[in-house]
Amino acid sequence: MALNVVEIQIFGRNLKLSCPEEEVPTLRQVAQDLEQRLNELRDKTQVLSSDQIIITTALNISYELAKERAKENEIQHFYSQKLFELKNVLDSALINSNQRTKTQK
Repeated sequence: MALNVVEIQIFGRNLKLSCPEEEVPTLRQVAQDLEQRLNELRDKTQVLSSDQIIITTALNISYELAKERAKENEIQHFYSQKLFELKNVLDSALINSNQRTKTQK
């Protein structure tokens, strides 16, 4: 997996990042999305401090990620519970079937 040095510009700052070749398009898209979010926050809040805008945007993204992880954990727990219930139903059906087979003999 060869690494490419990719130059991107975010909020007026040039960055050179190492990135696997196959991930370059994703990196460029993510950088573009970040740039858009930074500009939207700057325009919405009229905050002039680049650092404050960057930190606030990073916090917003981290918060969104935490919410998505919590939602994913909730879904995973839901389906784990459903699988457990299904297993119990199947086990019960097998036990009943085995008992009926034994009593019929």
